[in-house]
Amino acid sequence: MQLILILLCLLGTIAFLLMGIKANQEDEQVQARISALSRRETKKHTSRQKQLENSFSHRVLFPFAQMIFDKTQSIIPLSSKSWVKSKLIQAGYQKARYQKVFLGIQLLCTVVLFGVFFSLISMVGKFSGGVGVAVAIAFGLAGYGIPMLWLTQQAQKRQNGIQKSLADFLDLLVICMEAGLGLDVAINKITSLKSVKTSAYLQEELNRYTRDVGLGRSRKDALLDMAERTGVDDFNAIINAIIQSYEMGTSVAHTLRVQSDSLRVKRLTQAEETANKIPVKMVIPIYIFLFPAIFVCIFGPIGMVMLEAVKQILSSRGA
Repeated sequence: MQLILILLCLLGTIAFLLMGIKANQEDEQVQARISALSRRETKKHTSRQKQLENSFSHRVLFPFAQMIFDKTQSIIPLSSKSWVKSKLIQAGYQKARYQKVFLGIQLLCTVVLFGVFFSLISMVGKFSGGVGVAVAIAFGLAGYGIPMLWLTQQAQKRQNGIQKSLADFLDLLVICMEAGLGLDVAINKITSLKSVKTSAYLQEELNRYTRDVGLGRSRKDALLDMAERTGVDDFNAIINAIIQSYEMGTSVAHTLRVQSDSLRVKRLTQAEETANKIPVKMVIPIYIFLFPAIFVCIFGPIGMVMLEAVKQILSSRGA
C-alpha cells in the first residue's frame, strides 16, 4: 500500500513538473511574441521619428530640387552635368542623387532670384524696361553661379586636406611596407590605427579603397578610381607610380620612398613661395590702413602750424 502511494505521489510530481514546464514554455513563447511585436513597433516609431527629425532640406528641399531636375534635365548641357558630377565626387558627395539635387537647386536659385528681383524692379518702377531686365538677369546669373562657387570651395577644401596629410601618410606607408606588409594590408593597418592622425578625407578614401578591394575589385582599378575621386595631382602621381612599380616588378617601398622625398621637397618649395608672396600682399593693406595714419601724425601738426601762420599773416594785413 505504501509503495502504491509513493508511486502515485511520484507520478503526480512528474505530471505537475511537466505541466509547469509546458506552462513556462507557453509563457516564454508569449513573452517572445510580445517582445517581437514591441520591437517592431519601436522600430516603426524610431524610423518615423528619424524621418521627422530630418532637416527641412532633406524632407522638402532636396525632393523638390530633384523633381525640378527631372522636369528640366533635357535642357541642361552634358558638359555642365559632367562638371558638376566630377566636382561633387571631389567634394565627397558621391551618391548619384546628389547631382540631381545640386542641379535642381541651381536652377531653383536662378529662377527665384530672377523672378524676385524682376518683380521688385517692376513694382518700384525706377528703372526702364531694358535696365530692369538686365539687372534681373544679373541677379539670376548670380543665383546660377553661387552654387557652383560653393561646390568649388568644398572640393578645394577636401583636396587641401588630402594634400596636407599626404606626406605623413606616405611615410607611414613606407614604414609598413619596408616592415614586410603588402600594400593593401598596410593601408588597412594605417586607417585602423586611432593614434595615426591622417586627414578625415584621406581616411575616407582609403577605407573605400579597402572595401572595394575586399569585394573583389582589382587593385589597379581601385587605385585609379581613388585617384580620380580625389582630384589631387600629387596623389594621382603617387598612384601611377605604385601601379607602374607593380607592373614592372620593382620595389614598391623604394618607389614610395622616392615619392615621399620629392613630395616633401615640393611642399617646402611651396611654403617658401607662399612666404615670399607675403610682403607683396601686405603692400595694399599698408597703403590703405597704415600710411594715412602716419601722414596724419607727421603732417597734421605741420599743417596746423602753417594754418595758424596764414591766419596771422591775413589778420596783420587786414589790420
